[in-house]
Amino acid sequence: MVAAAIAGRIDDGFIGVCAITAFLLTLPVSSIAGLMDGYLARGLPTLLRASLTAAFGMTIAIGLILALFAIMFSPTVPPEVMNGALCAGLFLLLPMGMCSLLSNDNGNRQRRSIEPLCA
Repeated sequence: MVAAAIAGRIDDGFIGVCAITAFLLTLPVSSIAGLMDGYLARGLPTLLRASLTAAFGMTIAIGLILALFAIMFSPTVPPEVMNGALCAGLFLLLPMGMCSLLSNDNGNRQRRSIEPLCA
């Protein structure tokens, strides 16, 4: 969308609608996946936690797209929409897993303090 906005081939209103839609669709997905990632951080190794968070976020994204389509248009979802939802879910798989990996906080790191040590 940024490249299309710079090139100026697409109407600015359409780009704004796409940006708002992308924000509103990814906000609940990332917040729910973030809560689940924080819960899993207590007891699972990092790679397993990242994989589970990515799969969970993908499932939420697919479910959200299909639910919104069913609410707005028709209760039966055509195969084209199903394929689009699966592609959107797979597209979000990598960023969700990377966010989980990058938010890893190993408890064995020492935190620095600005207070002097008392003897």
